[in-house]
Amino acid sequence: MSSISAQGVVERASAELSKRINGLGLRSKHHHGSSSSNNSSSGGGSNNSSSTPANSGSNSNQNNTSGGPNTTSSNSNSSTNSSNSSSASSSVSSSSSSSSSSASSGTGKTSVMERVTNALCGGNSNSNANANANSNQTQNNSNLTATTNSTTGQTTPDKPTRAGTLNAGAQQQQQQSAQLHSPQTLVQHHTTTVTSYQLLQQQKSQQQLQQHQQYLSSQIANSTLINSNLMNTTPPTVPNIPMGAPPTPTVNSIAKQMNITIPGSPQFTTMGMAAAQKSQSVTPLQMRKQLPNPHMHHPYAGASQAATQLAQAVTQSALILPKLPPPVTSIESLMMDERFLNKFFLYFTSYERRVLAQVCMKWRDVLYRSPRFWSGLLPTLQCRELRQINATDRVKLFNSLIRRGFHALALVGANDDDAYDVVHSFTLASKHIHSLSLRCSSISDRGLEALLDHLQSLFELELAGCNEVTEAGLWACLTPRIVSLSLADCINIADEAVGAVAQLLPSLYEFSLQAYHVTDAALGYFSPKQSHSLSILRLQSCWELTNHGIVNIVHSLPHLTVLSLSGCSKLTDDGVELIAENLQKLRALDLSWCPRITDASLEYIACDLNQLEELTLDRCVHITDIGVGYISTMLSLTALFLRWCSQVRDFGLQHLCSMRNLQVLSLAGCPLLTSSGLSSLIQLRHLQELELTNCPGASQELFEYLKDHLPRCLIIE
Repeated sequence: MSSISAQGVVERASAELSKRINGLGLRSKHHHGSSSSNNSSSGGGSNNSSSTPANSGSNSNQNNTSGGPNTTSSNSNSSTNSSNSSSASSSVSSSSSSSSSSASSGTGKTSVMERVTNALCGGNSNSNANANANSNQTQNNSNLTATTNSTTGQTTPDKPTRAGTLNAGAQQQQQQSAQLHSPQTLVQHHTTTVTSYQLLQQQKSQQQLQQHQQYLSSQIANSTLINSNLMNTTPPTVPNIPMGAPPTPTVNSIAKQMNITIPGSPQFTTMGMAAAQKSQSVTPLQMRKQLPNPHMHHPYAGASQAATQLAQAVTQSALILPKLPPPVTSIESLMMDERFLNKFFLYFTSYERRVLAQVCMKWRDVLYRSPRFWSGLLPTLQCRELRQINATDRVKLFNSLIRRGFHALALVGANDDDAYDVVHSFTLASKHIHSLSLRCSSISDRGLEALLDHLQSLFELELAGCNEVTEAGLWACLTPRIVSLSLADCINIADEAVGAVAQLLPSLYEFSLQAYHVTDAALGYFSPKQSHSLSILRLQSCWELTNHGIVNIVHSLPHLTVLSLSGCSKLTDDGVELIAENLQKLRALDLSWCPRITDASLEYIACDLNQLEELTLDRCVHITDIGVGYISTMLSLTALFLRWCSQVRDFGLQHLCSMRNLQVLSLAGCPLLTSSGLSSLIQLRHLQELELTNCPGASQELFEYLKDHLPRCLIIE
């Protein structure tokens, strides 16, 4: 039943009740005011129950007379009224509550209207009235004052007396309530109440669902999500998609977000149009970065088809097509193609690329552009030739070094004027040159100081044959940033120069010294301050160095990994014993040109230096096959140099054949070796380099034999 029919029932019931009430008469104004004041506190209860019992006996009879038929009709027509109440629950409830509130304020007959509402909704007015009267007793007792009780002279009709006795109207209501609570009436009333409650709940849930769907529809219509038709205010309806979900992405909508113009599509009227027009001027590489992720998927219906259409449209777009190089039609164009030249130049050495860079401008630009073509080379400038070039060409030459990625520079035959010219013409050297080598130069202390002040990024310095540089100049120009220093064949370098190095270079990592006048006292300048930084020490051709200097080395520099004492002719087996016992971290040891070294030194080395990988014993003429037998027990050794060891024979080579990890072996100048002894070296399967120059026992047949059995080894004849 619709809400209109339910309202009609309420109106008809209200009209009928009004007629009966007008026929019986109204209460007096004084009694009506007291009743309304009592009912005002209990009138805020539920719509399904009355707030107060009858005021007097006569009134209760009238109310029961008028309410009785309504209650009976509600029980007899429970199915009809329940359907009416379920179909128009919200309208009936609102009208009943409004009518009951108006009646309570205007006429004081709130119980009559509430009975009508309860009858239509399946409620029990009499039982609820008694229950509410008992529950509101404490509230009425607390709200009424002693003045009211003294004025009336009796208890109010709305509440029972202290002794629990009821008036005649209340007794009559209890009799009618007992009739209504009979088993048959209760069953019908309970069925009606349950059915109407379920229908009311279903009606409320449907209304809430409709309101929620309307709210989601309005949100989708006003949202800024992907939408193919922005001018359409109604949300698109796609089958199999729940209400409230974002619309299915389309080709135009996704392309609009990515600022891609699809051929044949309408122009955008929003800001995306300007962005799409602007994107036409970008490069293809930038457009590729704007492409969608191919692994992206949309969980909505039709998303796969939309993604396929978008991919086809993007593929057809001319903005992202790669720019192909022009085709090669002749050998001339091939030799000028940069892709071909970048691979072609890799087949040449760095030394050969110097000549290739002089063929033409194109080849020079390609070679100069990539620093990998020049790795391993040291640019060496002849200052005598450099003086013949004008200043502009010298600037271009210096800049070309930086262009090719060089960070090292070698000057040969330089003087102070050349040093000043480098400072003024080579301005980029202050930040890009890390290594400087001065060879056979007549540069003085002043020129050296000017160069080192200009090269602020310098940390490697080599002075070879610079006879004008003095110890005072080293004290003046050495800076703490230098970590590698090499001094060779400088006649003014002596013990004081070693003291300057030890004091001014705390971060020194590698130190090479070749000085004929350095004594054991120079090594006393080293202190434990350099013990943790200095790792490589080369003392070459220090003729005055003895075992006492070795004592200073092993105590001041215990963490050395590379030690070279080549040319220290006064070194004996005792000094080697000190080295083997105290420098056990050594990985490379050079004892070449030490004629006093015997097989005893090799025994010390084999016993203590377990981490040694490289051993050089050139020109140690007192080494025999016994010493070679000691060396053969060193499994960590990978490189062994026995050049011009005149006492090594074929028997010693038999010991070397057991060194499976040996990769580099030099036997150059050993006169006692024969072809049969050298042929046994094929057992060294891991050998990569073998030097047999100036060996009388080596022949061409031997070289062919070794090459056949050691195909991976480089045989130096």
